[in-house]
Amino acid sequence: MLQSFAPSETRRLLLIEDDEDIRRPLHLMLQSEGFEVRSFAGIGALLADLKSQSAGFLVTDYQLRDGDGIDMLRAMRQSGWQGRAVLITGCATDALRAAASASGFHHIVEKPLRRHELLQALAN
Repeated sequence: MLQSFAPSETRRLLLIEDDEDIRRPLHLMLQSEGFEVRSFAGIGALLADLKSQSAGFLVTDYQLRDGDGIDMLRAMRQSGWQGRAVLITGCATDALRAAASASGFHHIVEKPLRRHELLQALAN
């Protein structure tokens, strides 16, 4: 269990991953770490969910079937979402890192995902 969160801090996390074989185990792992996880297969479903604004964390894949994680975070930031965002990708180039940072991502975690790296990115 992550220990670096204040007791009053929300542990609601949004997970956006279009690959079910990645999304489901990742959802369960994050849930086992104490997060209240809401999973989505795409951007449209997330943006249509009225409860998404109350989440304190976002973990999203970069390449999604209906867009990309950077554009999605920009839209969320424009609508007032201020949580901690982590981008996951299998292709972390310097240009992608710069674009992710400029749009408000706190960390990029490369695939294949390692549990400790993702949890550290969420905690720091």
